[in-house]
Amino acid sequence: MNLTLGDEMEERTKKSLKAVKIGIFGNVLLAILKITLGVIGSSIALISDGIDTTMDVAKSILVYQSIKVAALPPDSEHPYGHGRAETIVANIVGISVIFAGFLIAQESFMDFGQHHVMAIIMIVGASISIVGKFVLSFYMFVIGKKFSNQAVIADAKDYMSDVFASVAVLVGGILILLTKMAIFDPIASLTVAALIVYMGIDVIKAGLPELMEKQEDPELVKSIEEIAKAQESVMNPHLVRIRKLGSYYLVDMHIELPGKMHLKHVHEIMTALEHDIKERFPQIKEIIIHAEPIGGGEDEWPDLK
Repeated sequence: MNLTLGDEMEERTKKSLKAVKIGIFGNVLLAILKITLGVIGSSIALISDGIDTTMDVAKSILVYQSIKVAALPPDSEHPYGHGRAETIVANIVGISVIFAGFLIAQESFMDFGQHHVMAIIMIVGASISIVGKFVLSFYMFVIGKKFSNQAVIADAKDYMSDVFASVAVLVGGILILLTKMAIFDPIASLTVAALIVYMGIDVIKAGLPELMEKQEDPELVKSIEEIAKAQESVMNPHLVRIRKLGSYYLVDMHIELPGKMHLKHVHEIMTALEHDIKERFPQIKEIIIHAEPIGGGEDEWPDLK
């Protein structure tokens, strides 16, 4: 069954919201578990990991709201829709992840070797976190990629940073168990902080091209030009520019047509071209086509020389 663009957008919103809801619920459980075990075991690394997971809940709520905003139809103030809300929130998530990493690093430096740590509790808490966070991250990454949702992908990357962070806590717990040296706890916490900062930078880098309106895939540009060349009387398609807004694209392009062609015929050709492009690429929501006389008008309008 072929879905219309509206049906696809509705499914995208529904599946994305469901994924974020599952992520929020899973993070609440993991945050409670890690902070509780961290307090019992006197592990600053596990507590830091739990605090980061708590922040994930807040960030996921923000992502949830951005998906709802992005699904709103165009209005007089936002004629192209609200799709970029997801990308903006993805960058906010990246910035908050970096901030959390620096806070955890600061706490780790203050805690070097100041207490006894129950290594076995670190190991148990980190192991549960690794499994839980990996499952959540994998699920959200699949949904984010399938529906081209930058906010959900950013959330998934954030969750994966927690997997690496929990691995660091696990290694720290094992080293403490083997060496009886509590210093490995703040070292593990610093490793957690570094991984979190790295993932935050990665999230921001992924969202910046869309915010800066970077030209999209050259292959997509080439395909659009080929579709244009196949149209009746169309010559020299050029200046094809593509902007990404959330899950969809906006395209503007120039084509050349015979200068003496009737305006009605020009309109019919441009309408057919727009239809063919959208049919081939359903993710393209809006196309603006500028028609020029062949050769820029020099041969078509000799009286204007």
